[in-house]
Amino acid sequence: MIFTISSNLIITTSRKPSQITRRFAQFLKHYFNATYINRGKTSFNKIKNQVPDESKLVIINETKGNPSSINVYDIGIDSENPLYSLYVNVSLPQEKCNINVDNGNIIVLSKTKTLNEITSRFISFKPEKKVKTNCIIIKDDDREDIIATVSFIDKKGIDTKYKVYIRGFNNN
Repeated sequence: MIFTISSNLIITTSRKPSQITRRFAQFLKHYFNATYINRGKTSFNKIKNQVPDESKLVIINETKGNPSSINVYDIGIDSENPLYSLYVNVSLPQEKCNINVDNGNIIVLSKTKTLNEITSRFISFKPEKKVKTNCIIIKDDDREDIIATVSFIDKKGIDTKYKVYIRGFNNN
């Protein structure tokens, strides 16, 4: 299935995030042309009040200094409970690199049946055929503890080397 991103994203982290979690959040901010809210000690309720209706609020939580879950809230519908929670491991590239993405035309290629219900809630279907640039690829993973792997490809067709390994999810 091929999808395209359809709504405004607001990204923040859990309180007092590590450098790795902030770096991952900044990558997502640039990739999706999203708004980033610096969390610090700000409460969840204050963050929610800063987010406009019809937006998706993405909160990146961490365990032992590494991103461990991503909660997505739909502020216009239910701002108390996440639409879904992804339990993840994240791999960041060693070197810093420029991210060149045409933010208005990011395509999500879902090659996994496990996450189709989640991807369809977050993005809308766009019927296109061969896509090799400016895309996110979600595919099944053969490892026992990983459900799917997410790769981010820039507008030149180059893998950004940021990877998200999805270990599990809750769909609310």
